[in-house]
Amino acid sequence: MPDAWLAAVPGAREHEPLGPHSWYGIGGRARYFLALDDDAELAALIARLNRETVPYLVIGAATNTLFAAEELPGLTIKLATSRLAVEGRRVTASAGYLMPKLAADTARKGRTGLEFGAGVPGMVGGSVVGNAGAFGREMKDGLVSTDVIDPQGRVHTLSVAECRFAYRDSILKSSKAGWVVVSATFETGEDDPSRIRDRIKEVQRHRRQTQPIEKRSLGSTFKNPPGDAAGRLIDACGLKGRRVGGAQISEKHANFIVNLGGATADDVLALMAEMRNRVFERFGIELEPEVRVIGGTPGQ
Repeated sequence: MPDAWLAAVPGAREHEPLGPHSWYGIGGRARYFLALDDDAELAALIARLNRETVPYLVIGAATNTLFAAEELPGLTIKLATSRLAVEGRRVTASAGYLMPKLAADTARKGRTGLEFGAGVPGMVGGSVVGNAGAFGREMKDGLVSTDVIDPQGRVHTLSVAECRFAYRDSILKSSKAGWVVVSATFETGEDDPSRIRDRIKEVQRHRRQTQPIEKRSLGSTFKNPPGDAAGRLIDACGLKGRRVGGAQISEKHANFIVNLGGATADDVLALMAEMRNRVFERFGIELEPEVRVIGGTPGQ
């Protein structure tokens, strides 16, 4: 690969281990890796990478991402931007803003509507792309618009309608999969900060009771099929507690795969395949992965 493009990315590191950048704690390496806490030059960088046909991947907290490749080619960009602006009812957060922090920070300012973010472990950017949700609300419910960068480095503002949101899905996962979210603007209401914090505590309490947050996981492994829950189907197949290597189907919630220590991507992929196959054999339902697998085949 020509290295001329590297002049545009001062601070890029070679052969960066991806495990420390993954919520699950495992992964191969990135050929080149760049952490960005300022996205001012991101559009120009993306345009150059595309012009020079350099493969790249933009990540956030990687809470729902499994790095299964031994080494990712090209440049892996980690967005760690952390900007928040509150103007009346409108709240704008950068892509690298953590959702639980967004919930807490807007609560302090008396803005309501984002409490569900306390139950979403990822960052704003990835949450918009996947229309993340928790406890009855999704990103699309309060979103007004999102600023995105296309492969040519042009910045666009997409409305909610233009994002074509669906359950854990958006146009940014399909025809605009190469576009990068840089910020999102939400419409919020007004309430007493103490009442908002109480609702956040309830979200956190419910999450502690129902999800294995005390262990590393990738969040929900599969999407819920229409009219049912993936966790119920997997549990009905007797798979709770099933273990492969250092990975285990959680005994608290069957749609979570936890890292007991030393898990590998192959361990996780083996469990995903077993979960998917067993559910299809018993119920005739083909589970669709919610986990984003980079460099491997999910559930096969």
